Amino acid sequence: MAWRTFGTSRGSDQFDWFSAYLNDRELQTTWRAATFGCTVLLATLPIAMIWSPSGPDTRLTRTVCLAAAGLGAISGLLWLVRWPTRRQSVLFSQVSTVAIAAACLSLSNPYPGLAGCTTFAIIGGFVAYFHTLNEVVLNFAVAAVCSAVLTVRLIAATGDIALAGAAVITVAVLNVGVPFGIHSLVHTLRSDLRLSSLDPLTGLHNRRSFRQSVYELMTRPRSESVHLVVTMIDLDRFKQLNDTHGHAAGDTALIHVSAALEQNSRRTAIIGRAGGEEFLIADVARHPEPANTAERLRQAIADIPAGLTASIGTASTLLDDRSAIPTMQLIDDLIKAADTAMYRAKRAGGNQVCHFTEAPPIA
Repeated sequence: MAWRTFGTSRGSDQFDWFSAYLNDRELQTTWRAATFGCTVLLATLPIAMIWSPSGPDTRLTRTVCLAAAGLGAISGLLWLVRWPTRRQSVLFSQVSTVAIAAACLSLSNPYPGLAGCTTFAIIGGFVAYFHTLNEVVLNFAVAAVCSAVLTVRLIAATGDIALAGAAVITVAVLNVGVPFGIHSLVHTLRSDLRLSSLDPLTGLHNRRSFRQSVYELMTRPRSESVHLVVTMIDLDRFKQLNDTHGHAAGDTALIHVSAALEQNSRRTAIIGRAGGEEFLIADVARHPEPANTAERLRQAIADIPAGLTASIGTASTLLDDRSAIPTMQLIDDLIKAADTAMYRAKRAGGNQVCHFTEAPPIA
């Protein structure tokens, strides 16, 4: 069924599908601004502590504190420029984790350093939204080590075990509750979205889910250039089938068509029902053969016992660093181009394949 291609390529990594989710709702700019703002504000804290009696008290620790602030500020600039790739996002979280650890350990007074360990929960929450549980655990492990070192220093300096215990509990609750709670919530949201994104009759993606999944497909990192091919399929004389044999027969035919599309598409293909008797397929390939693929689909539909035929249109564009930028607009342009080609096939008598031959749409 359609969910086989909905964000399953990276196991529990959530970066692709959550990025697509935010992009589809035009929230990426807001998230970029918020992440940049929070990162820069956190980066100012080590600088402020340089003038505090509890701050770094040697040349080395002051250098470490300034380096931590610089790392945080530089990593935050990434979000000001663009939406990052998965690899860049992981690097951002890891650099931020190291910067927090360095800043906390550089303070001469262990108590504000221990309080600063609560900020690991912010990075942990970010990682929980976008990345794997392993990344969440890694951030927590660094927070735990820093907290342990600072707790020992605090007890050695003050002898106040109760204060140290209260501080450790606060740090632990935040660094466990926030990241792991978010990870569980996002995992549940992902599962619910899968179910709500399926067409109830055919089990294929609905139109919104199709667009999100194609965006996710486009943004996956790859070592070589590929073509994105979108195929629009419209069943010929489907209304006549409904009028003659009833809607039950029409529904059965749609189910058979969806099965034929799945059986004759690559496993990586994203298949959706655009509405009514229209279907959409998207896939990437180094050397695409849209005409051959579409012809195979046309023949598979013609072989269905319902006696239906299909008009099929295709459109493609090159995906690499120098051409098409992955955007929802590019997806919509490709769908429109494939739709144009499909109507040409239909006007030519139906039961035909047509490829969009004008300049490929580039967003």
